[in-house]
Amino acid sequence: MMQSKNNRQHKGAPHGQAMIGAAVAGMIAMLSASQGLAQVQGPSTLQTPYVLPVAPGVVTLSVASNGNSSANAPDETFARTGGGAPYRLVGIPDGMGAYNNADGQTFTLLVNHELGATVGIPRAHGTAGSFVSKWIIDKNTKAVISASDLITNVAPVAGGAAPFGRFCSADLAAPGAYFNASTSTGTQERIYLHGEEIGAEGRNFGTVVSGPNAGTTHFLPAMGKFSWENSVAAPLSGNKTVVWSYDDSTPGEVYLYVGDKQNTGNEIDRAGLNNGKTFGLVVPGVPTESRTTGIGGTSTAFTLTDLSTSQTGTGAAFQTASSAAGVTQFLRPEDGHWDPSNPAVNYFVTTDRFDSTKNGTGTQVGRSRLWRTTLNDMNNPTGGNIEMLMDGTEAHQMLDNMTTVLGVDGQTRLLLQEDPGGVSHSARIWLYDPQTDALSEMAKFDAARFGDVGIDAVAPFNQDEESSGIIDARDTLGLGWFMVNVQSHYQQSLVGSPHAAELVEGGQLIAMYIPQAVGVPEPTAAAALAGVAGAALLRRRRNLK
Repeated sequence: MMQSKNNRQHKGAPHGQAMIGAAVAGMIAMLSASQGLAQVQGPSTLQTPYVLPVAPGVVTLSVASNGNSSANAPDETFARTGGGAPYRLVGIPDGMGAYNNADGQTFTLLVNHELGATVGIPRAHGTAGSFVSKWIIDKNTKAVISASDLITNVAPVAGGAAPFGRFCSADLAAPGAYFNASTSTGTQERIYLHGEEIGAEGRNFGTVVSGPNAGTTHFLPAMGKFSWENSVAAPLSGNKTVVWSYDDSTPGEVYLYVGDKQNTGNEIDRAGLNNGKTFGLVVPGVPTESRTTGIGGTSTAFTLTDLSTSQTGTGAAFQTASSAAGVTQFLRPEDGHWDPSNPAVNYFVTTDRFDSTKNGTGTQVGRSRLWRTTLNDMNNPTGGNIEMLMDGTEAHQMLDNMTTVLGVDGQTRLLLQEDPGGVSHSARIWLYDPQTDALSEMAKFDAARFGDVGIDAVAPFNQDEESSGIIDARDTLGLGWFMVNVQSHYQQSLVGSPHAAELVEGGQLIAMYIPQAVGVPEPTAAAALAGVAGAALLRRRRNLK
């Protein structure tokens, strides 16, 4: 089992660490002078990154993979936190969150796995289906120390029982989202939001991450039922708890939940996630986004309509109420994120469909777009303004996941991930600058594995791939670092994997360094790559054993 070596390295003697440090210093110079190590195989996986850098200075490092996916390939396993049977990276990783650990040397990465409710093997919460994995990773070498399931207990909320289906994107909000320090109201425990993308009856959940009840998940009925892509809590919202949510349907709606923080009850109660109202976003006169005209302009006002009388009922009833109230339907709302430089601003993307006219393979037009909303009052939101920042004619295809990034220059930029589906198109990761309206390609999938226009995929891989779950990892890995994951949509059962029932599909966790996202000039990026050099050296030492 590879992980035993990871543990020995993590506890290495000072002399060994000094040798690594000296070697790292030399390797940094190599990294800054050449892009040859921009694609780095991490110390805890047998596979190189599935996503390759495109822009100068960008680095991708594979952290964990779920096996080479054939009957005679090595089994990639990891130590299970607390002991027990080996742990594996299950397929269809999606939304993520991360936080530092008390030891100062490691961080914890939370990962959704978007499995259907009857798929996979029984997890720590008692059933098969969707779950959240929890990875402890060395901050310097990116080596996996151990892993386990996050959810170990399901709170007895009516309608909230397992199994769970298709946890999609996720939000591990900053502590200020659920605690007002000026009034000491709310909870300081971290809460991880993740919903089911299963159609109209999808449920949203909040899992407690810290404190004595860590590992307990709670169904959140006050936020409504629909096909959840994500719910993102405003990092700073005073005594109010403000959460944007996105219905990944064709078409789908955008909702705002507003609750009140409390000083009594469990963590979810104190966070204000049980007592609020859900509102629908209404662009007056625009019941449905048009592929041709959008919402009738690039910027317009919106209102919020109260749906609280139907928010705790069935998803079908909630959809009926939304339609009756004129809630605007968009072309598949997907992920969203708050602006770190303006607490009232939120961005979200709509996926729509593949545009085959862009790559010359067909005549179908798609209009995947980027939107920005600004609330009129964070303490009592009644509406605001919505802007279409990208109209869908740009170079991208089918935007899905995203994050916002605060640069050293104080400017906000966005990283956007594509989900083109099973077509001949290598999925990209893009950087968008709202100040200049510039869209730049940062990375793309390895065409030698997944194919591209005019290039066939190589088994076991196919052309149905996407990166997902991107999060800013500056607090754990340093400025300019991000964590992403890969959904490689081939069936493990079709390629002879001995652990197909557990793994389900292909997948990988990746650390990425993107200096452009934080406004760092590429020549100054070398110092941030020490961890990459350390990871490469650690793998070299293991290969020599």
